[in-house]
Amino acid sequence: MILSKLIDCLTKAQIEAGPDTPVLLCFEEGAMDEGYDEKCTEGISDVRLIDDWPLPGKSLVTYEGEKPQKLVLFYDNHSKLDSSVEA
Repeated sequence: MILSKLIDCLTKAQIEAGPDTPVLLCFEEGAMDEGYDEKCTEGISDVRLIDDWPLPGKSLVTYEGEKPQKLVLFYDNHSKLDSSVEA
């Protein structure tokens, strides 16, 4: 998914559900196979821009151009991220 599509989806969700709606991540295939269970959901633990390059560092021999970045959402079980959620 590209960032503009994600922003569109989040904007629609904010309009329909409100700005304080919790955001959870769920593995789609698992939910389809086993049914949705909130205990199995994950929450966003970090958001980072990461250089999309197979080797770290900068080459001193070859100009490699601008390194494109990807927006990466890291996740963990939501009960570990929110102390108000019972495990």
